[in-house]
Amino acid sequence: MSRNKYIQKRSWLALGALLFATSSIQVASADEGSATLAPPTTGFEDRNQEHWSTFDEEINFLNELSESDLASYSEVGQTVEGRPIHLVRIGDQTLTDEEVAEGRNMLVVATQHGNEPAGREMALQFMRDLAFTDDEGILEQLEESTVLFVPTANPDGFIRDQRANANNVDMNRDHLVLQQPETRALAEVLDTYQPDLTVDAHERPRAYGNPDIEFLWPRNLNIDEDIRALSESLVEDVLIEDIAEQGFTTGIYGTPGGAGNGDERISRNMLGLRHGLGLLTETAGMQEPVKRVDAQMATIEATFDFYTEQFEEIGEAVQAAPEKRAQDGATGATPFYFDGADNWDPTIVQDPHYCGYLLHEQQVDELGHIVDAFSLETEKVSTYGTFVSMGQPMMTVIPKLMDSDALYNEVNALPLSSCEQPRVTASYLNDFVDILDEEGAFSTTAIHRALDLHTTTLAHFENRGQEDRLLEHTRGFQALLNRYQDQMTDEAYSMLYTFAYDLMDYYELVFDVDRAMGHISHLSETIGPRVAGGDAEREAAAYIEGEFERLGYETEQHLFDIRNGQAESQNVIAVKEADGVENPEIVYVTAHYDSVSVSPGANDNASGTAAIIELARVLEDVPSDKEVRFIAFGAEEIGLVGAREYVAQLSEEEIERSAANYNLDMIATNYEATSQMHITTVDGEENAVWDSSVHAAEVLGYDHNDYTLHRMGRSDHVPFHDAGIDAALYIWMEPGTPPGAARPEPWYHTPEDTIDRISRALAMGRRSH
Repeated sequence: MSRNKYIQKRSWLALGALLFATSSIQVASADEGSATLAPPTTGFEDRNQEHWSTFDEEINFLNELSESDLASYSEVGQTVEGRPIHLVRIGDQTLTDEEVAEGRNMLVVATQHGNEPAGREMALQFMRDLAFTDDEGILEQLEESTVLFVPTANPDGFIRDQRANANNVDMNRDHLVLQQPETRALAEVLDTYQPDLTVDAHERPRAYGNPDIEFLWPRNLNIDEDIRALSESLVEDVLIEDIAEQGFTTGIYGTPGGAGNGDERISRNMLGLRHGLGLLTETAGMQEPVKRVDAQMATIEATFDFYTEQFEEIGEAVQAAPEKRAQDGATGATPFYFDGADNWDPTIVQDPHYCGYLLHEQQVDELGHIVDAFSLETEKVSTYGTFVSMGQPMMTVIPKLMDSDALYNEVNALPLSSCEQPRVTASYLNDFVDILDEEGAFSTTAIHRALDLHTTTLAHFENRGQEDRLLEHTRGFQALLNRYQDQMTDEAYSMLYTFAYDLMDYYELVFDVDRAMGHISHLSETIGPRVAGGDAEREAAAYIEGEFERLGYETEQHLFDIRNGQAESQNVIAVKEADGVENPEIVYVTAHYDSVSVSPGANDNASGTAAIIELARVLEDVPSDKEVRFIAFGAEEIGLVGAREYVAQLSEEEIERSAANYNLDMIATNYEATSQMHITTVDGEENAVWDSSVHAAEVLGYDHNDYTLHRMGRSDHVPFHDAGIDAALYIWMEPGTPPGAARPEPWYHTPEDTIDRISRALAMGRRSH
């Protein structure tokens, strides 16, 4: 396409602005069509191109621009100080944002640095030129693709006339870890729309010219080669000569090892790492404003023509790049580079690179928004471990974020050499100790040596298949961590201790009393009395929900009114789906988590609640032909309200599929007199729960005097019984307790129901003698 069409258009616009300013000619209304509307002018144009458009003028300009049938804008984020960040859409306005994102588009970003305004004026003028064009070629292109603009990426910096944002952070060094709201907004735009080509308009504030404008392409070595080559071609084969022909001196920006390198934090490189073409423009900031804007305008016009002329080739490259990079990530066919550029030899290279990374849940929380911003694919593979495979499109940034070899990584994850079954192994635990030592997590080298020696021993046992010794020494490793806990960071202690649990979980499925005691401690000590409808009960519900979610369960809260609508309580429900069975039977494993007002409720009933959380962990990966619902009931102490509300909302179909309810209440007292497990049914009759309990007791080797069938209500099994579902309560009481009676410990419903009265042995299901 010819450059002249843009030049003629700008001349016409300038003449139009003059006529409207000096005559009484009226602008046609929007109803008459945008073809008869007067194109808006910028504050910069209104002041003879001598003073920049203000931010308020930009907003007015965008409102006028939106009168065009081809233009609209929206707010995609806010700055540190609450100013809006705008995204402008030029193209077919009948398309939804989702349709635009699924289609083809290019993006123009300006004013990442607030004191570099020429690119902003270019963006405003060029969006106007497109929105009001009558050029058939441009209109055809706008039917094929959308042009997006973020004219002021850093409004706070622009208002202040400073490079950084209001937090004094350089946005253009924050495109990897995304700490600032402005870069998060840009990341969302890039992740949502995945533009084919992005222009990032900048200036060299202290440059007087020579050259007037410089260009650069993405140079990071992890970028798909076709993407990088097309970006370079735009500069070397098009812009250098074309812009020079229009009277501007041109050049290549940056030098090896300097501003032109492969730094992944810079948007220019991140554009390529996100599988799109990228262009950096840099005008000379000490020249006259009009010359700087004209140079930026000549560049965007030539770039748009390049996009139009190379539309098919660009589309093929952009579509192919994610799949090619994912394949490279999965096979390890190409090296991964932690430094260097296409003009600078790298010094830190992984060849072959790791196949993936294992993150601790704390590290997942640290990454948080970053995972979403790059649409990273993650897989929860254990209670505390999350796997991130290199076999995905954004493998281009995964090691940059997670590998200890990276220059600007956010976390130090466990790199995996084998990803067929990603999990915590003893060898990886040993590696993780070294990674944490490099972080400075241990106060002395002696602690590192002790932990390194212990995990080396664990790896030895694991490699030899000596599982019993591995489990024994892993518990010893946890004891060692406890010994040195105050000499390492809290994060290091927590991650190593819980990863040790993951290691043990792989080799055994056992009820872990330490975990159960931890839950009892949190509910009864950290939170304390959990009165129905109170803040503490809500806090406990949130904790339980979080524990279920951490195990990978789909979890929900079921809210209901109590005390005649004066308060609200909630049940927490986690569901384990049946394996390969349609309309499976349902088994309910339940416990209430509220307490009376005067009691911390350690045994009544943090014990039962802790048990169902731990049972959910143990059963998480155990195949089952039944649907298992783990339910923590609220408001039991005021009349079994939570259980009644839950059962009342079950459908007839669910009730028909319901096989049994196992309800746990007061199951871990250390009161010696309560030496017999009472399996209590409402009517005292045997049912499916009793039968399965007898069978389990025989398999586990319990004496028949350890348990008994008992008749009693008074707990959350009652509503299930009333609905015709076999149900029973498990509770420790004194042998010989009469039917219908209860003989719990003497501190029942008192302030003395504390964790020091919990029996660790009983929490495991056996009374110690």
